[in-house]
Amino acid sequence: ALVEAVEVYETANEEYKAVHGVEAGQESQTLRFTDMRAVSLGELYKDLERRGLDIFSDLISQAADIAEEEEASNQQFSAVLRAANELTSEIGIVKEQMAPCFPPSWSIETLWTTCVAHVCSNNILQQIGGMDGHKLPDLTVTQLLDLVAWVETFREIIEETFPNIADIASTRTYFEKPPQLLVNNSKSVDLEAAKDSLAWVNGILWDVHDLSKDEFLYRTKEQTEEWLDNVYDAEPTKTQTAEGRLVTSLCEDVYSLAGVQLRTIRDRLTRRSEALVQAVGVIFKNLYEKQLETRDSFCKDFEECCAASNDFIRMSEKCEEIVSDIQEESNLSPEASETLEEQAAALLGLYSGDAVYAAQKTHVYIFQPIEEAIMDDLFGEEWQDSMTHNELALTLVRTLDDFMEDLENFLDEVMVQKCVEAQVAASVNFYAGAILLKSSQHRSSRESLFTDNKRAIERMRGDVATIRDYFDGLVETYPTLTRSIENDFGFLDSIIEVFSIAAGLSHSDIQDFVLVLQKTIKNFTITKFLVGDIYHMVNPSDEHAVYEVIDGMEAQMAAVAPNDEQAASVARNRMTVPGLRIDFNLAKHIDKSERKRPLQA
Repeated sequence: ALVEAVEVYETANEEYKAVHGVEAGQESQTLRFTDMRAVSLGELYKDLERRGLDIFSDLISQAADIAEEEEASNQQFSAVLRAANELTSEIGIVKEQMAPCFPPSWSIETLWTTCVAHVCSNNILQQIGGMDGHKLPDLTVTQLLDLVAWVETFREIIEETFPNIADIASTRTYFEKPPQLLVNNSKSVDLEAAKDSLAWVNGILWDVHDLSKDEFLYRTKEQTEEWLDNVYDAEPTKTQTAEGRLVTSLCEDVYSLAGVQLRTIRDRLTRRSEALVQAVGVIFKNLYEKQLETRDSFCKDFEECCAASNDFIRMSEKCEEIVSDIQEESNLSPEASETLEEQAAALLGLYSGDAVYAAQKTHVYIFQPIEEAIMDDLFGEEWQDSMTHNELALTLVRTLDDFMEDLENFLDEVMVQKCVEAQVAASVNFYAGAILLKSSQHRSSRESLFTDNKRAIERMRGDVATIRDYFDGLVETYPTLTRSIENDFGFLDSIIEVFSIAAGLSHSDIQDFVLVLQKTIKNFTITKFLVGDIYHMVNPSDEHAVYEVIDGMEAQMAAVAPNDEQAASVARNRMTVPGLRIDFNLAKHIDKSERKRPLQA
C-alpha cells in the first residue's frame, strides 16, 4: 500500500507539473507536493535502524533483570548474541518476503542488511572490549563458541547476498555512526556506500572471529590438559571381558570426556566451521602427548602389558569413531576433511604402535622366570654331561607354552601373533646372551670351558632345535612367523658353526662366518668380540689370532654390511621394544664383561 501510494502521489505530481508547472508556461506552481519517496525511504531506513536497536535493548534489559550481579556481564553478552542471531535470521525473511513488495530501486534488502551489520558489530565490539578483544578471556567457552559460530553464519549470509564483498577493501571505518546510505535527496540508496560498510564490518568481525577462536583453542588446550591429568593420575579399573580379554577403564575414562568436549564444540559451531577441525587438532595433540608421556607406566608386568595393548587398540577404535562421526555430521571442505584425517592418523599410528609395543613387551616378563630357572645352568657341567634330552631348552619351551595360553586368552588375536614374533627374537637373544655371559665367567686362557667340545656343540644344536621346533609348531596358526624363525634362528646356527670352527670340528672358513654374522649385527666391534668370546669358550689359545684375522677383514666387513650408525638411536627409540635387538643385546653383555681379552694384554 505504501509503495502504491507513493507511486500515485508521484504520478499526480508529474501530471500537475505538466499542466501547471513551468513546463506548461506557468510562472509558478501554487500547489506544493512533498517528496513522498524521499520521506518514505528515509522513514523506512529509520524504522529498520530502530528495529535493530530495539531488539538489542529489549534482550539486554531482560538479561539485566534476571541476572545476579556477578553474572551480569555474561548474561549481557549472551543477550547480545541472541539479539544478533535474531537479526541475522531476519535477513532472509526480508529478502524473501519483504523486498519483493518494494521496487528494486528501494534496495530494502541492502538497507536491512547494512543496519543489522552495523548494530551487531557495534554491540559485539563493546562486549569483547573493542578491536583487541581484551574482554574475551572473561567469556565462557560456550560463549566463545557461540561468537565464533555467529560470525561464521553472518559472514556466510553476507557473502551469499553480496558475492564479491570479500574482494572489497573498505576505505572508511564505521565504529560510531552508521553509513549514510540515502543519496539524491534521499530518493535512492547508495549501493557503493552500503557495500563499503558491509565489507568493513565483514573484515572487522572476521578479526573478532579469529581472536575468539584463538582464545577458545587456548581454553580447550587448558581444559584438555586438566582432565587428562585427572584421568591419568587416577588408577584405572581393571576388568576382564566375557571373552577373557584383560582391559582397564582407561579407554572409557579418556574418550568419554573427549567425546563430551567434542560434542559440545560440534553442537555449537557451524557444520562447515574449520574451527571444529582446529579444536579436534588441539584435543588430539594433547591426547598424543599424554600417550607419549604415560605409555610405559601401563606396562609394569605381564597382565598390565596385555591390558594396555587391548586398551590402546580400543582407544584407536574410539578415535576412528569420533572422526567418522564428525565427518558424517559436518559439512567440511575437502581441505578441512583432509586436515582432520591427518591429525587423526598421527594419533591412530601412535595407538597402534603402542598396542604392538605393549603386547611384545610381555616377553620381558615371560623370560624373567626362564632366566631364573635355567640361566645359571646353561653350558655348565650337568648341562653338558647329564641333560641328554635338552632339558633346559625344554624348560624354556614349556614356560613359553604356559604363557601362550594366557596370551591367547588375555589378548586380541592379532596382538598374540606380535607377541610370538617377539618371543622368537627374545629366545635367540636369550640364548646368545647366555653364551656371552658364560664366556665372561670362563677365566682360563688355555683350556676350553667344556670337557668335551664336540658334545657341548651337539648339545647346543639340540637346544636350538628344541626351541625352534616349538615355534615351527605355531607356523600353521601364525604363518608370518616363518620368516622371523628363518632369520633369527639362522643367526644362532651361524654362532654354533663358529663354535665348530673354533673347536676344530668344521672345515668351514671362519672369515665366511664372520661376514655372515656381520650382516646381522652390522657392527664391526660387536661382531669381533662375539667371535672372540666364542673362541674363548672352546679354544682360548686361538682367541688373539682370530682377532688379528678379523682386524684384517674390517674393510671387507664394511663393504658387506657397514656399521649401522643409527643403531644406538633406534635402540633408544620409544617404539623399540627392550630386549629384541640382537646388536643391542650383544653389546650390553659385552660391555658388562670384566674379563681381559688378549687384545688388551
